[in-house]
Amino acid sequence: MPDSQAAFDSILTQFKSVMDISRPNVPIAWPNIEFTPKDDYDEAAHEAWARITPRNAGSVQKTIGAVGSRRWRVSGIVFVQIFAPLGNGANEGLAIADDVVTALRGITTSGVRMKASTVEAVGRDTAFYQVNVNTPFEYDELA
Repeated sequence: MPDSQAAFDSILTQFKSVMDISRPNVPIAWPNIEFTPKDDYDEAAHEAWARITPRNAGSVQKTIGAVGSRRWRVSGIVFVQIFAPLGNGANEGLAIADDVVTALRGITTSGVRMKASTVEAVGRDTAFYQVNVNTPFEYDELA
C-alpha cells in the first residue's frame, strides 16, 4: 500500500509515460521543479505547456485494529492545467486535455485508483488559452 509520496510518484510516473508518447512537444511543469513559461516554453517548438499538481483531499478510517494495521482510505485530486497559445482557439487545449484524460482516467497504478476526469475550458489566461483536467483518486494506507 502506498503512502503519500509513493502515491504521488505513481501518479506522476503514469502521467509522464503516457504524455511522453502522446504529447512529446508539451513541456510539463512538475511539482517542486523550476519552470518558467517565458523561458521554458518555445512557441515555435512546442504545442502548449501543462502543469500537474496532485493533492490529497482527506482520509477516512476504513478498519479498526492495532496501530500499524488500521486501513485508511486517502482521497485526492490530480489537477492538470493546460496552456495553449492564443489564436489556436480551444481546439488545441481540448485535444491535449483528451490525452490527459486518457493518461489518468480509470487507471490503477501501484494501488492508486484514478476515477473519472473532468475537462473544464477556463478560457484566456494572459497569453494562453487554459483548459483544466481534474481527476479524483484514492488509495489505502496502513497506519
